[in-house]
This record gives sequence, C-alpha cells and structure tokens, in this order.
Amino acid sequence: MGKVIGLLAVLLCLGGQVAARDLRFITIDVAPWAAFDPETKKITGVFPAVMDELSRRTGHNITTTLQPFARIDRELETGAQDCTVIIWNDDRSRIVRKGERLALHPIGIIAAKGVQLNTLEDAARLDGISVLRGLTLGGGFESAPRLRKEYDTDYATGLRKLAHGRVQAVAGAMPTIRYQAQQMGLSQHLGAQLLLSNIDLVLQCSLKSPNLDLMEQMNRTILDMRDDGSLDAIFQANSFS
Repeated sequence: MGKVIGLLAVLLCLGGQVAARDLRFITIDVAPWAAFDPETKKITGVFPAVMDELSRRTGHNITTTLQPFARIDRELETGAQDCTVIIWNDDRSRIVRKGERLALHPIGIIAAKGVQLNTLEDAARLDGISVLRGLTLGGGFESAPRLRKEYDTDYATGLRKLAHGRVQAVAGAMPTIRYQAQQMGLSQHLGAQLLLSNIDLVLQCSLKSPNLDLMEQMNRTILDMRDDGSLDAIFQANSFS
C-alpha cells in the first residue's frame, strides 16, 4: 500500500510537467520582426528573441523558418509547420487554432511624401497602393471599391515601387514598413499615414500539428511574459513599437 501511495505522489508531481519536444515555427521574413543576418548566419529580430525566451521557459526546442507572408498559410495548412506568430486573420481559423496575444500591431497606409492621406476617400484617389497578398488590414480597406491595389510578396517591393513613382502608398504593418524603409535608405520618400486598425499579433498553431496539445502551456508562458514585462522589453530592444 505504501508503494502505491508513493507512486501516486510521484505521478502527481510529474503531472504538471511536459516532456521537451521539437517544435517548428514559421513567420514572415521582414526586419525588424525577423530576418536572416548573413554575417552571423543567424535569424535576428523580435520573433527569434521571443522564441528563445519561450524555449527557455518551456524546455522545448524551437526551430524557426522564414517565408514570404503569402506562403505561411500553406505551410500551416499542410502541417509542415507547427505554429506561427503573425497578425491574426479570421479566415485563418480554418487551418489554425488562435492562441495568446503578444501585442497589438498598428495597421494602415503610408503614402508617398507630399501626398494627402487623411481618409479612405483620399486613399481612393491614390495612383496605386502596394499591399501584401492575403493580408487583411481592416478599417474598411477590403470593402472599399475604388482603391487601386497592387499585390506584392513583400514590403521591400512596395517601397521600391513607391520610390520610383509606380505606386503612391504602401499598406500593412506600419512600424515594419517604416523600419524597412529606413534600412533600405528610402525613408525620405514616406509621408502621411492613415491608421486603419490595431490587429492582434498572436500565437497560432496548425490544426494538423502533432503538438497542438502544447498550446495551453505556450499560452500560459506568453501570458507570464506579458505580465512580467519580458515581451515589452524584447519589442523595444528590437525597435518594434
């Protein structure tokens, strides 16, 4: 009887622990969120820093893959990747389970310097707006019938188009767009901006992932990181605010 009670006690102690696993995370390839540094041969930015802390706290081994925005849904739909952390899109709920929020991300339109942009009516008069295919901006952007949208695979393409006068604005995650313009030496071409929405930047895991049962643990860990200020510190350290 004593041995049985002892065994039960051991099992209860182990009940809250989760064995370490290998997890595959994918996200968008754009600085300062995440980008490959050719000098260090490592991925740098907010995302890998968050993954390092998540791995440290949970004990799981997390490997990361960077892809253009348009390819991320495909990787999650097939189960080739376990999870991602990107802005939320309700349409993605058919292939992923929505987890905890890491931050609210300002989404909008940034016009070329000297171009008026105070309302969506102003945006409708613009000669071309670069936007990532599959990205939902909200704030009436999707339903506005007269916006001249040009779909691109990344912000860099849109910024180069804007610099050469081929579009008059770039739409999407505004801090990311401005950061990338700075890195490309194109900040002088950017002017007024129009905030459309603040979208949740959240953990999302593939419904086909064999590790979907770990979401509860990861959600709790992200909550802890929010509460103790770790997430804010990572975002600020990587100029993502």
